[in-house]
Amino acid sequence: MKKSAVVAALALVVVVTAAVLPVATVAVATPPPSKYTYQEDAASKFVKTVGSFSVTVYKLAHRLTMYYVSTSQCWSVASGAGYEYWTVLTAKNETGAYRTYEAIVWGIPASQSRDWKLLSFKCTN
Repeated sequence: MKKSAVVAALALVVVVTAAVLPVATVAVATPPPSKYTYQEDAASKFVKTVGSFSVTVYKLAHRLTMYYVSTSQCWSVASGAGYEYWTVLTAKNETGAYRTYEAIVWGIPASQSRDWKLLSFKCTN
């Protein structure tokens, strides 16, 4: 086979492969609002609890079926007697689709869940 035929065949394989394979999406880190100055460990049990709390409160308030999956970011700032936590989290809905949400939760660490408040919860995708 001639060199030009090999190059053409290789180019065709690349084009066909690119057309068949799904496009991978790269998650871009969402910057927190400027007032949140302390980055929390997103893998900590506490941050996972904050994320789970926000999903639970939202689903109960809106009578939805959704489940907390994970938290990818958490930033905090002192607010009154407690702290505000801005989180980026993933939850699964009743159809099995995964969605990303931004939630803001206020609370006092080590206090009862009744003392915590979900201030904001919005889907970002």
